[in-house]
Amino acid sequence: MQRPYFLRPPAFHPRWLLSAVAAMLFVSSLHAAPPAFNAAEARKSVVYIKRITPGLGPAVGSGFLVSHDGLIFTNRHVALPSDEGIKGSITLVGVPSVKDPDVLDYFRAETVYTPEKKENLDFAVLKIEARKDGPKFRPLPLSYDKLDLGSDVAVLGYPYVQENQPNLSFNKGSISATRVRIGDRSFYQTDAAINPGNSGGPLLNKNGEAVGVVTFKKGNANNIGFALNLGEVKAAAEQAEKKAASVKPVPGPLDPAALPVIAGIAPKKDNWDATTGELREHKGALVLDNNGGPYWITSKEPLPQNFQLVVQCRIEFLKGNQQLQPSQRSILRTLCVRFDSPDTKTMILERKGSLVEFSHELLILSKEGAGDAVKVERKGNSEEPFVLVITKVGGDYTIAVDGEILLKYHDDKPLKGGHKFCLGGFLSRLYVGDVSVIKLEATPAKAGGEPSPSKPDKQSSPDSKGPRSM
Repeated sequence: MQRPYFLRPPAFHPRWLLSAVAAMLFVSSLHAAPPAFNAAEARKSVVYIKRITPGLGPAVGSGFLVSHDGLIFTNRHVALPSDEGIKGSITLVGVPSVKDPDVLDYFRAETVYTPEKKENLDFAVLKIEARKDGPKFRPLPLSYDKLDLGSDVAVLGYPYVQENQPNLSFNKGSISATRVRIGDRSFYQTDAAINPGNSGGPLLNKNGEAVGVVTFKKGNANNIGFALNLGEVKAAAEQAEKKAASVKPVPGPLDPAALPVIAGIAPKKDNWDATTGELREHKGALVLDNNGGPYWITSKEPLPQNFQLVVQCRIEFLKGNQQLQPSQRSILRTLCVRFDSPDTKTMILERKGSLVEFSHELLILSKEGAGDAVKVERKGNSEEPFVLVITKVGGDYTIAVDGEILLKYHDDKPLKGGHKFCLGGFLSRLYVGDVSVIKLEATPAKAGGEPSPSKPDKQSSPDSKGPRSM
């Protein structure tokens, strides 16, 4: 018996199947969720921050745009130098280019707001400005909603990897604790990777909204990082917004030729001339000695007119052929720095033209030609590596060791000898690592502020990068 027509199975037509699949794909596309964390959009708002401060060397961190007119959230310890008495900082902000987010356009930033030290709030607001004919900045959406334990989060920022090559890093994780109280402030704890240079960047929820400001990680521990809850900075951000109109940064982006240029003198024999002594390469360092006698090396390339030198070095005592009493050793182990031709005719200990002398327990700093020296006691092992930073802007010199400014003076006399950088010593062996040469402007922007509040653990502060072991 033949079934009625309406009970018969329909004949199969391939075009029906194709139409059904297309319809399902169309409907699903209408309800498709955006990619997790919306990273492709969020990255357009995350900025790279570089601060150059006399005597402290370059410091790097991160931040994120929160308005179309260039307001940036970051950490206080990123925006300001650790020493409140230091003036003359230059703050540069790298913003992802509209054409290619892997390329950064640089702007000069001004500080709009930093809380007072007593508030113990590691937060700051910077401002950059685009030219009238330039594109508007792309702010990151914010969320003040509290995250639950175990919520998915991500950290976006520019961890320090290599000088002059900032690269955005994206690291996923989860919320390990929703409310960690540190110094009366509320932090999210996360297991997402946080490294030096991430400070000031955003902690994102799965919708790509900023829920916190990455601040520090626990020292000597894995996967324990902290981000300041945005709720802690809401009132401060409102104050900053009121002040922002009166802050007028230089419109950008800046001409690349006007940027502070950071070059390097690698620890290779080809980059230095040894006037006296034996020069060799050993385990990533340049090694120089003269069997206990005086030695000098000179950079082959001249220095810019205004510069900051960051020298990583170590001094090892040598007895050589000299007969010394134990009390003399602390006096004779010296490191001398000059910016003119090395003086090989006069004994190092007899000269008074040394700019810097580093000894066993004393750091002796003296201006060229000055009779009196500034003596600063240094504790610990004298043969440990240290970082020497010398800044020259116009006739103003600033000298620091391991982040501590030890001497400032003014000298308008032009440098002689082709503006070279010379290192010398006596009764010692010198190990020199990478030397950064930063070309500065003649008159840096005026800036300054208070030191960042102390933290219970070692932070990912950009200023915490210590000397490299040799």
